[in-house]
Amino acid sequence: MTQNYVASNREDWNREAERYQERHRANLVGGNGLWGPVFGVPGESELKVLGDVAGKDILELGCGGGQWAVRLARQGAKVVAQDISDVQVELARKFAAGIEIVPPGSAEFRQGNAEDLGEWDDGSFDIVFSNFGAVGFVNIEVCFQEVARVLRPGGLFAFSWLSPFFDCLSDEGDDQLEIVRPYFDRSPMTAESLWPDGTRTLYVQFHHTFGDWQAALFQAGLLVTAVLELEPQRDRWRESTWRNVPWYKVSMVPSTTIWQARKPRVPLDQIF
Repeated sequence: MTQNYVASNREDWNREAERYQERHRANLVGGNGLWGPVFGVPGESELKVLGDVAGKDILELGCGGGQWAVRLARQGAKVVAQDISDVQVELARKFAAGIEIVPPGSAEFRQGNAEDLGEWDDGSFDIVFSNFGAVGFVNIEVCFQEVARVLRPGGLFAFSWLSPFFDCLSDEGDDQLEIVRPYFDRSPMTAESLWPDGTRTLYVQFHHTFGDWQAALFQAGLLVTAVLELEPQRDRWRESTWRNVPWYKVSMVPSTTIWQARKPRVPLDQIF
């Protein structure tokens, strides 16, 4: 693990948050409930990954500007949403304040690290989810253990992140199907940001194989119920938050993977 990756990502996202929200707000607010940054794929309104959320207690990890939390609160859920970035949390609060939510206060926003959910008691939530956020920037073994702890028996954990195959390909140039990173290279993926005031911040995310993701979930006591790899449709394709990602790339290689897992009502060591 890269030293101080939590602090590095917090600083980087605090600087990036307003620009990111301004650039992508129109897409992020979309009512379809997209699970990733590439468009032309079904959203939550079609996939129903979270199911009926009315009356459910939900924790969102990596809430960004609050668009998903507000969407779910308006469907009758009680949502606590957190993000590593203080600035993102403030932007989420402002966004929620401008949208009518009934009952008021059913979407709450807090700053926090997805590896440490100690603020909540065991079995506090029916659903924990992360939409293309927190899980890519943390130690998933620690994070998933915490998720399993705060879930109620029978509770759902759902998250989306980059397909491990997508990580291996070039993200620039004329041939973005060129393999530039070994699939089994688990070293952190870092990028340095240079800001107008001359300061630099480090952005750190982690690469895991499909086996790594499944193992971390199972070790946390969670059972995988679905793995969704969304195929984009050409007639629905439009601008993505990844403006440099061409159609030929996402049409040939899955970009986003959605995982669903459940906390069994009987502990795994009593099942197997």
